[in-house]
Formats: sequence, structure tokens, C-alpha cells
Amino acid sequence: MVGEYWSRFETYAEGWPLWAKLIVAMVVGYFGIRFAIKQALVPLADEIRQILYLIRTTIAGWFRKKEPVAPTLPQPSRVVPLERTIWESAEVKSRERPAAKSIPIITVANMKGGVGKTTVAANLAAEFQSHYSKPVLVIDFDYQGSLSQCVLGEAGFTDIEMTSDVLLGSSNEDPVHYKRQMRRLIEEIFIYPAHYPLATMENNIQSRWTSQKCFDDMYFLCKQLKREEFQKKFCAIIIDCPPRLTVGSINGLCASTHLLVPTTLDDMSAQAAEYFLNQVARLNESDLIDLRIVGIVPTIVSSKTTYQNHEKQALKRLTDYALREWKRQDFVLTEGQIVRSAAIARYAGNGIAFMHSNTTAENFGKLGSEVRKRL
Repeated sequence: MVGEYWSRFETYAEGWPLWAKLIVAMVVGYFGIRFAIKQALVPLADEIRQILYLIRTTIAGWFRKKEPVAPTLPQPSRVVPLERTIWESAEVKSRERPAAKSIPIITVANMKGGVGKTTVAANLAAEFQSHYSKPVLVIDFDYQGSLSQCVLGEAGFTDIEMTSDVLLGSSNEDPVHYKRQMRRLIEEIFIYPAHYPLATMENNIQSRWTSQKCFDDMYFLCKQLKREEFQKKFCAIIIDCPPRLTVGSINGLCASTHLLVPTTLDDMSAQAAEYFLNQVARLNESDLIDLRIVGIVPTIVSSKTTYQNHEKQALKRLTDYALREWKRQDFVLTEGQIVRSAAIARYAGNGIAFMHSNTTAENFGKLGSEVRKRL
């Protein structure tokens, strides 16, 4: 390469005097040699700097005063106290039970949000109405009002309304007059909607119960739903509850004949389902409620034919739990599982997918069939 560049230079400098050629050759040679030496010494210089740094830090460590080592203290051991909800500790003078031949009153609940409770409640209500060709009542006890938005949105209502509080005894008004009939494709569905003020009302009601040391109004909803105005008009009542034991939730559980627990198939959601069902079992043992567990319904499943690995693990966990704690092999409703679909996502919060998608209608038809087998 050097020879090539030099031949080019000779061609370019042809005709120059000899002394000029010698000066250019000396200058180029000088700077070329400097560059070559510098390039050769850079790696060596880096190694020398690293060695010097290690020597310096080692010598400094010899003279550094050593810090005293703090003694290792044993970690405090703590026994988590036995859990007992305020409802289990409640002083109840008079308990109520659903009517002996009651229509199905199904609470849809779990202790975790985002697991498809509202989707199941809204679409199952539409499926029951279609199956029985008779009106269905839905009650929204979640102050976020997701079920209310689905049902009211499907009927084309845009106004915000709340009447579910009257089913908790928030006023002296007769709750029968406050159920709202829908229209269009769901004119045979009636609803007691919820909105954010319900959270404050529930807190006030619970405060009143606590100050009066009387929790008999846990059964206010149960007394109302035993009335002929509800029992004869509707084929079923479906109650959507928030992911915690609120005043609405405990009223729903006390008034219900059955409980359905939706959950996504992941470990965290499976834990929440187990925890909630353990709470329900304690409430049953305390004789506060008397309902039958329909089971756990897997929701937002990736495919109707195959499970992903994390779904398989969660399903096995729930199946093992059902056999161990409830001695039931039909506890997980795999035949009625809800598969993720574009229609469900499309109508979440503003409609009911059952009314618009044949695939969704078929999916919830299977769930409805599985639920009815266990009623």
C-alpha cells in the first residue's frame, strides 16, 4: 500500500526538483512514524494504567482503617393473627335466608379486579333471559358502575343513574319502584344501577351499623328479594359485586342462593379466588349466609382448545384446591370457560357482546348450561 501511494506521488511530483521531493518525503515519513508509534503504544499504555490503578488501590487498602462489622441480628418472627372479618364478628339478632323455592339469585364476585366479573354478569343475564324467555334482574353493587355502563349502554341510555343503594336500606323508599327497565334488544332486562356515590353511602351505612352494634340490615336485600314482586316477575337475579366485602357484597351474599367466581388463569388471580372462597366458607360456617358455590369459571382464556403454560399451572392449582377444600371435581367450569374475543373487548363497558356476536352467544350459552346444571 505504501508503494502504491509513493508511485502516485512520484507521478504527481514529476518535474519537481530533487530537493523538493526529499523535503516532502522527510515530512511524510516523520508524521507517519509518529502515528505508527502512537498506535502501537495505546494498548500498552492502557494496560500500564490498569496495573498502576490496582497497585494504588491495594496499597491504600493496607493503610485504610477497617470499619467494625455490625453483629448480625436475628430476624423477628411474627405470627400473622387469625383473620376474622367485621361481618364474622357482627352481632346479628335475626338472620334471614332466601325463600325455600326461590328463583336463582346468583352473586358474581371475586377478591380481584380485572378478572371478567362484569363481563360474565352482563352476558350471563342476557343468556338467561334468552334461555327462559322471561325477564332477568341485574343488580350492580360495584360503585364503579361497570355493569351499569354495559347494560345501559346496550339499551342506548347515556344518563348516569344510581338506584342500587335503595336495596341496602339507604332510604325509606320502596325499592320495587326503582328497578329500571331496559329497551331495544334487552327490554326484558331490568337493572338497579350503581355509580361512585355508592361507595360513600356504603361507608355511612356500615358506620351506622357499627355505632348501633347491630348488623341485622345485612339481610335487608334478602328480605326484599323474597317479595312476590321479584320472585314471580323474574326468572333469575344476577348481582355484580366489587372485589372486596363491602356492605353491598355482604348483602348480596346473604340474599343469594348461589355464587359464581370468575377468574383469569394466572397465579395471582388464582390466589385471589382461593382467598375469597375461603372467606365465603367461613361465612357459611358462621351461619351468616347459606348459599351454594356454582364454581369457578375461567375467563379471558387464550384459546378454547389449548392453554398456555401459565394457564395450565393456574388451572391445576384451582383444580387441586377444589378437590382438597371442597371435595368437588366439577368445581372449575372448564366447559363454560370464557375465551378471549374481539367482540367481548369491543363491547366492554358500553354493551353486551352476547347480543351482537354468534361466537360470544355460543360461548355464554355453554356457560349458562353449565351454571344451570349446578343450580
